[in-house]
Amino acid sequence: MEVEIYFDHDRVEINFDLHFKLPYIMLKLHFGHGIAIVYSLFVLGMVTAVIRSTHHNPGLVDKNYYQLDINYQKHLEKRQHATALAQKPTVVFDNEKQKFAIQFPAGQTPSGKVKFVRPSTPGTDDFVVAISTDAAGKMSVPAEKMTGGRWRVELEWQADGTSYFWETVATTSR
Repeated sequence: MEVEIYFDHDRVEINFDLHFKLPYIMLKLHFGHGIAIVYSLFVLGMVTAVIRSTHHNPGLVDKNYYQLDINYQKHLEKRQHATALAQKPTVVFDNEKQKFAIQFPAGQTPSGKVKFVRPSTPGTDDFVVAISTDAAGKMSVPAEKMTGGRWRVELEWQADGTSYFWETVATTSR
């Protein structure tokens, strides 16, 4: 099969070798049509962007953001208390034992919670563990059921009448 296409000023002729001849096709595209096509593609792109953005959950907003905003000054004070500590808490992932080792400052008997948040899957893998330390201020959290990757670990505790908040990042490997 052979196709021949001839262009003239205001017409196109297409010939097929199969003894089939198409009539002249009038192509009259001027700048007005081009502008309409560009605007149509722009509107289509915007509609697509809006639809895709409404189906995407970035995980940046907490469900109780209003309550968090009201208590933000208290949260800042907790952070400042933790920053002022001589010995900061540490969170280390032990790959051989598949657990997190959390060390609180020496001389404290903390009570509170440890929250594990996985930023790549907000809300699905998150969990909270109550703080229970030994005499040396160490705590371990098993990680067998945790998904490998980056975790944000939020420590919120009280000791000696003072509230603290410390946040760090730890990575698990699987």
